[in-house]
Amino acid sequence: MFNIIPQPVSVIFNTDKKGFTLHSGTTISPYPFAEDLISFARKVFNKKIIMHEDTGEERSIILKIDNAIENDEGYTIKCEDRRVYINAKTETGLFYGLQTLKQMLLQTNGKIPYTEIMDYPRFSYRGYMLDCGRYFYPVEDVKRIVDLMALHKLNVLHWHLTEDQGWRVQIKKYPLLTEKGSMRSHTNFNHKPHGGYYTQDEIKEIVAYCYAKKIKVIPEFDIPGHMVAAISCYPHLSCFGRDLEVATHWGVKHDILCAGKESSYQFVYDVLDELIELFPDKIIHIGGDEAVKMRWELCPDCQKTIKENGLRDENDLQMFFMTKVNDYLKSKGYSSVMWNYDKIENADRLDADIAWTVCGMGDDKDLVKNELKRGRKLINTNCYPYYFDFPYGWNTLKMVCEDDGALTDKDEETWGIEAQMWTEYVPNMKKLEFLTFPRLGAMAENAWAEKGYPSFTTFLHKAKDYYNLLDVYKVRYAKIKKACPSFIYKHASSLWFKRRVLHWQGLHNLFDDAKAKKEAEKYAQNSKC
Repeated sequence: MFNIIPQPVSVIFNTDKKGFTLHSGTTISPYPFAEDLISFARKVFNKKIIMHEDTGEERSIILKIDNAIENDEGYTIKCEDRRVYINAKTETGLFYGLQTLKQMLLQTNGKIPYTEIMDYPRFSYRGYMLDCGRYFYPVEDVKRIVDLMALHKLNVLHWHLTEDQGWRVQIKKYPLLTEKGSMRSHTNFNHKPHGGYYTQDEIKEIVAYCYAKKIKVIPEFDIPGHMVAAISCYPHLSCFGRDLEVATHWGVKHDILCAGKESSYQFVYDVLDELIELFPDKIIHIGGDEAVKMRWELCPDCQKTIKENGLRDENDLQMFFMTKVNDYLKSKGYSSVMWNYDKIENADRLDADIAWTVCGMGDDKDLVKNELKRGRKLINTNCYPYYFDFPYGWNTLKMVCEDDGALTDKDEETWGIEAQMWTEYVPNMKKLEFLTFPRLGAMAENAWAEKGYPSFTTFLHKAKDYYNLLDVYKVRYAKIKKACPSFIYKHASSLWFKRRVLHWQGLHNLFDDAKAKKEAEKYAQNSKC
């Protein structure tokens, strides 16, 4: 009867017993997050729910902590005459029970038959990555994204805050990062300046908002690549002190953080010290992707570090660099996550306690199994189908539905799933929502529901009720025909995307590499003097 997204583990109906009808004056146990259901009831049914302890007489929604429930995020729901009981081991479970109850109320117009639900998630990590480095999204936009994540029972906001195109988090020890590094002169969409950043108070505000929605926040400080915005502010962070501007276009930049200078490491430690004060969830994503080694090959400082530490090559140098950063975080009681880029040949040199967001090796089962044996945690973020910035012609709704979710045939070997929203070609919330929904609904099914949900057929069956739910929240989603495009639309959207990707950057790198080589030669001569 119910088309819940994500699908609960067990739903049982009994038509011989009376169900529950929502009325004005219905009481709900006084938990702060109960306001979430109260506002929903007022918006959808024009019913006023009162936060109050159950007296045994009123129609009540009773939330209760129950230590007998094993899973920390699991819950049970029992809807009977005059009562809805939601039990969970933690407040997080109670919150998820309320998300399910909202869908039940919407689909029955507030009149729920006698129902018993038992539910818990498939994976403990269910994330959404928001890239604010390329395009800055104001505080209220981030909060809206968090609201929609909570609706889908996602529990991790992976917040990409530093990029070649912009530095978005205030670091008091390095004020230029936001004074200069947060602004680029133009974008791929127009020739107008674009920028913005979050003050530390705004960061704290968003983190607190996430906690209220039972969502952890993992900030990403992307190193050693994707550092042009920082280098533009502090040139000494680069190899041979290059004078750069904040990047204006997407693409893989050849200028990265110098791994041969102690000042680079100190900069990283200083930034981490301030991030630790802002993000209390004990995990920081430290990037590691697309770190082109061309500058390191020319840099006397990097080459000296390779030689002094008995490293094999520049790839080893990156593993050395990331391990030092990881060791520093561990000394502060924090752990690290990295992208899996650039580490396949040298994974044996990287600490196994660094988790990976797996976006580029989903088909390399042997490597996956080897890293699992070493104890590495892996998050499924494969480009196909979980890069939601890709047009529907590349990652269709059907592809998301049919993805298994797990990286191996054993669910316990996958930490979880994370959808990615890179924003170079997503300049506003309208575009972001269109690309995210309905794909996020299918991803949430993969992350929460039992193995096998959703099939494309089951998702289509649920689509009408799912879209009704999104309409309540005024989500600007793609309709099924756009999310599963025709041949013409599929290829048209793909061509639009491909037309913009990397063309300008390739030409820029060609000329800039020649310039950098001359600068490196001059730097080497001065170093000898």
